[in-house]
Amino acid sequence: DQRHIQRHIYTYDIYLFLIQMEPHCERICNIDICNVDMCSEHICSERIYSKHICSEHICNIDICDCLLDQPQKQLTLQDSLPGSSYRLHRQCELAFGSGSKPCPYMQPCAKLWCTGNARGQQVCQTRHFPWADGTSCVYGKVCYRGACVDKRSTMNVDGRWGKWGGFGDCSRSCGGGVQLARRECDNPVPENGGKYCYGLRIKYRSCNLNACPETGKRFREEQCEAFNGLNLNTSRLGSSVVWIPKYSGISPKDKCKLICRANGTGYFSVLSPKVVDGTPCSPDTSAVCVQGKCIKAGCDGKLDSDKKFDKCGVCGGDNQSCKKISGMFTKPVGYNFVVTLPTGASNIDIRQRGYRGMVSDENYLAVKNRHGKYLLNGNYVVSAVERDLLLKGTLLRYSGTSTYVEILQATRPLQEPLTVEVLSVGKMTPPRIRYSFYIVLINGKNTVIKNEVMGKRLVSHWKTAGWDSCTVTCGNGLQQRLVQCQSTEGHLTTDCDITKRPAAVRACGDPCPIWNVGTWSQCSKSCGRGFKRRSVCCTTENGLNLPRNHCSGKRKPQELDLCNLTPC
Repeated sequence: DQRHIQRHIYTYDIYLFLIQMEPHCERICNIDICNVDMCSEHICSERIYSKHICSEHICNIDICDCLLDQPQKQLTLQDSLPGSSYRLHRQCELAFGSGSKPCPYMQPCAKLWCTGNARGQQVCQTRHFPWADGTSCVYGKVCYRGACVDKRSTMNVDGRWGKWGGFGDCSRSCGGGVQLARRECDNPVPENGGKYCYGLRIKYRSCNLNACPETGKRFREEQCEAFNGLNLNTSRLGSSVVWIPKYSGISPKDKCKLICRANGTGYFSVLSPKVVDGTPCSPDTSAVCVQGKCIKAGCDGKLDSDKKFDKCGVCGGDNQSCKKISGMFTKPVGYNFVVTLPTGASNIDIRQRGYRGMVSDENYLAVKNRHGKYLLNGNYVVSAVERDLLLKGTLLRYSGTSTYVEILQATRPLQEPLTVEVLSVGKMTPPRIRYSFYIVLINGKNTVIKNEVMGKRLVSHWKTAGWDSCTVTCGNGLQQRLVQCQSTEGHLTTDCDITKRPAAVRACGDPCPIWNVGTWSQCSKSCGRGFKRRSVCCTTENGLNLPRNHCSGKRKPQELDLCNLTPC
């Protein structure tokens, strides 16, 4: 019983909260409720309470994810208004505790005033919400939304869907866009607490599936480029900042937000809560974004299509037009050739397992392009964090070196050949690399011809010791290591190729942590004494966020402060 009346109170409070928060939403959430598609009817224009206040659309932009939680237990509610079951006396007890009674001479319906005790004296108090809907106020009339109205005008009217509207413009001119059609819950509109329509308000379909002209840029990349020069009012970014898509480290529920990284830095930001409809959720999937959600699509670009790329990279194929190539590599010492990935290789899976379960066994995968330029882990500099290598038409995902199994994977066919190597240093624990990929067959034969080039093998080789500790804990420092020329028997010699001598000194040191402060907010009150706040984050000098304890050695700037404006 108590839950029934409290539900009425709580939902009304939520409505009041939304109305009060509306002017601040753009500043706090980077959105404006009045600009949210199809929310203006319920929040901005009529300013009326509805238990279905745009939940579908507001929740699409993450400001009320908690409403998506399924209830642990279904609660059966009465169809009648709560005031018909809970008299005014009972409403006071539920609001203020046992013994509380309605105050005499109060205006009916507008606010619930109830008795209470303060310092031994009886007082009247209110929580600023009205009498429960359905409470009798005058003979033949009941309270409804804070007013005393005729009882017949409070009858429930359940809403029903109107007709579907026509499909709108396509979101893209090529490459697979999306068209939307809408319907409204207006046949009739729910009134007096009637049920809102259940089901989809929006439906969608694919359009303009023709391929776009080759420009070398992905659709998401073009959307990030539209923000070039926007430095977000931070001193860490200049006016010439170039934004590029960020793919790694993005949670599945955020794939349809426009998250871009400032090129050449670790600084990234959500530049738009939703990408344009029809944008692929990620470079290695066929799914596309529709209204901020990742929706299944086939490799043919059609929404809800079941077509998939087979292991050969053929849309709707049967895995019969290619051959699997696999192997294992265990040789140690320096940079060593593992395998060449030819043009057209698809479903690439390369794994380097840590020696005896070690996370860091000092063996690292490396990748070169056809021109011999290292794309990954070259020149004895390795990446500890995950990385995405954006190649022409293909995304190569790298796990980083901080995992037990170092992984390099790609799904779509390569548009250019790549060379995979392994860098073995330090204690010379042998690498264990397994690789597999698929190549296209034409008339049952491989399209890739294996060329073997035998060269003169040097008797001696360079051997490196582990790196010494960095000369600084943060900032710009140096590391040194021992580099020696050894024979195959392990004796020191001088006949190694001097042009291939590994570096004995390298730069080191992570950026020093600093406190980064934002601008002060407006005062919480327009007059009198209020407060203001600002964001204080622990970051590196190039804008990468760090845990706060990394800045514990530095004095933390003030986050909250009082502000005194003109007297009220």
